[in-house]
Amino acid sequence: MRTKKRTLVTGKVFGFNPWMDQLLAINQIMETTGQKSEAPIIRDLIDEALAARRRKTSATESTVQPTPTADLTDSLQTIQTLLLRLIEQGQTEFQIESLSLELVQETLAEARAGRMGLWDSLAVSALRAQGKGTQEIARLLEQQSSEARNFAYGLAEEVRDELSAVESDSATVTIDGNARQGSFSYEEPASTQG
Repeated sequence: MRTKKRTLVTGKVFGFNPWMDQLLAINQIMETTGQKSEAPIIRDLIDEALAARRRKTSATESTVQPTPTADLTDSLQTIQTLLLRLIEQGQTEFQIESLSLELVQETLAEARAGRMGLWDSLAVSALRAQGKGTQEIARLLEQQSSEARNFAYGLAEEVRDELSAVESDSATVTIDGNARQGSFSYEEPASTQG
């Protein structure tokens, strides 16, 4: 019946009086299996009971959830500290970007005001002396503005293409994140020619 050899202990005898239902069940098993002695059947029943108890014990141990330890608490505190630092860095970065945007807007406003001041004080009077009318002077101003926009957008496209090339190269070669700038996107505004 068994595949592995086990040692039979002969010096130790377990003497007990079975319950009536246990005796009837053992007799029934003896008749079914054709066994002439109760001892092998009782040994098999003890094996089955011990195996069932081991399964029951291991099942209860696996369902018991471990209580949080000091290591887990320390890990959670470390994660919380890191997250708070990341949030603080993000807020600082946002403030820097907002300041940069304000500076760029101020620079553009000053450049436009300076250009218009020079246009009005120098170019308009020279063009009127040449006999140009108000509409033609306005058209010349718009033409120069359009050429300046086209130059700026063309330069921005070149920079964007260079950044895209660096990014596609970095897909195959690892580059330090601080060694290159991030890419940007822009859309050329619809021209207002009429």
